[in-house]
Amino acid sequence: MTQEDYQWHINLVKDRNHDLNLTFEQAEQIYKIEEDKSIYSEKQYFSAWEEMDYELSTFKKILNPKQFATFEINMKEIVENYQQSLIEQDTEKLIEIEFNKATIKYYEEQFLPGFFKEPLLYTFHWLSADKAKIEFLKAEYKKFLDDSRKRILIEHFRHYRTFKPNELEASLLQHKLSYLWPDYLSFKAVMDEPTKVITEYLKQKFKYVIEKYDEFIAKKLEELIVFNKENSDKYHDDSHGGWHTIVIGQTNTEEEEKEYRAMCVLLLDREKYGC
Repeated sequence: MTQEDYQWHINLVKDRNHDLNLTFEQAEQIYKIEEDKSIYSEKQYFSAWEEMDYELSTFKKILNPKQFATFEINMKEIVENYQQSLIEQDTEKLIEIEFNKATIKYYEEQFLPGFFKEPLLYTFHWLSADKAKIEFLKAEYKKFLDDSRKRILIEHFRHYRTFKPNELEASLLQHKLSYLWPDYLSFKAVMDEPTKVITEYLKQKFKYVIEKYDEFIAKKLEELIVFNKENSDKYHDDSHGGWHTIVIGQTNTEEEEKEYRAMCVLLLDREKYGC
């Protein structure tokens, strides 16, 4: 950057904060802070609240008391406007709550009962020798569910604090679906090596055993896809473009589809993993 370019950037900082009447040296320090904030990272980033707290902390060191008093007044207005925007956005999530409640009701009353009526489908008598492995896999899936729920809570309060309660309820209701019908693909994506080994063993053994039920499972999933489309059309207008439809499984081959169906059934839990 040339000296002329640098001077232009500093003057731009002074213009943006004209009510603070910054000195050249103060503008230089603020410019450095803005440059630090703009550094791109795929893993590290500020939430809006964290960025505002960061600015309060750093500007307090740069500004004199009179300047900082003005800055605080400006920041208070920004915070209040942001809070109000979150509250207004949250009213839109009421429809998501009803959408997810309707989905859960369908799972519990129509989709899942059929899986528990067929004794051979769920008791795994043929896999009694592998009971420990199945229990291990289900315990790992429960850890995955708990970790996912905690992440939802942490991320929600990090970004929205207490201003979007409907958003939180909608997110937790959608997460509840993973307790009812296993989210095998997401679970598979984060497995550690011991879990991958157990999964591969059970996958190979179970996919042949369950073959006689594969048509039944596929039919149930087809019915679920139809319901999801109808439910999405009922609660969302065309502007959403079907984004809200619950995706059952995104697989590339018939073999992967069979794996998905078999492992979802293997992970089914009568107690819904305690949800």
